[in-house]
Amino acid sequence: MKIIVTIILALAIQGIMPALAENDTAEYWSAQAAQQYSAGSFTDAVASYDKAIELDPNNANLWNMRGIILAFHLDRTTEGITSFDRAIGLNSTYHDAWFNRGMALAKVDRLDEALVSMDKATSLDPSYYDGWSNKGMIQASAGRLDDALASFDKATQINPSDPRGWNNKGVVLRHMGRYEDAMACFEKAIVLDPSYGVAWNNEGMALEELGQTSAAEVAYNKAKSLGA
Repeated sequence: MKIIVTIILALAIQGIMPALAENDTAEYWSAQAAQQYSAGSFTDAVASYDKAIELDPNNANLWNMRGIILAFHLDRTTEGITSFDRAIGLNSTYHDAWFNRGMALAKVDRLDEALVSMDKATSLDPSYYDGWSNKGMIQASAGRLDDALASFDKATQINPSDPRGWNNKGVVLRHMGRYEDAMACFEKAIVLDPSYGVAWNNEGMALEELGQTSAAEVAYNKAKSLGA
C-alpha cells in the first residue's frame, strides 16, 4: 500500500510541475496582463507586465503595452514614456511605439518632442492613418496650421471613409479663414455619418462666419439634437 501511495504522489507531482513551469513564463504573464487590461484592472495588468518583462526583458511589445496602460489609463505618463523609450531602444522601427510615445508626450504638452515621434511613426509607415491624423491634431495644437492641413490631407487620402478626418481638416481650414473649404469638409463628414454631431456644430460655426445665420441655426439645432 505504501508503494502505491508513493507512486500516486509521484504522478501527482509530475502533473503539477508543468503547470508551475507554465506559470513562470513571459507568455503566461503577458496573457494574464491582457485579461486584466480587458477587465479594466490596469494596476494588476502593469504588475503582470512587470513579471513578463522580468522573464523577457528584450521584448519590445511588452514594454509598449506596459507604456500604454501607464500613460493612457493610470495617468502615469512619464513612466509610460520611459516604457515606450525602452520599446524603441529594442526595436527602432516599431512604429506603434513611436506613435504611442508621441501621444504621451502631447498629453503633457511636450509638443515639439511629440511631433518628432509622430514624424518617425509616419516615416516608418507612410500609410499609418492614425499617425497622420493625430500628427495633424498635435500640429494644430502647436499652431502649425499649414502642416496640420497637410497631415489631414494625407489622412483623408489614406482613409477617405472616416468622417473624423474630414471634420478635423475642416476645423483647420476654418481656423485659417477658409470657410467655404471648411464647409465642404464638414458636409463630407456629415454625408459619411449623418449622426456626427460635432461635424454639424462645426458646420454651424462655419456658416455663421459666412454670414448665413439661418442655415447656421439649423446646423446648431441638429448638433444639439445629436447631443453635441
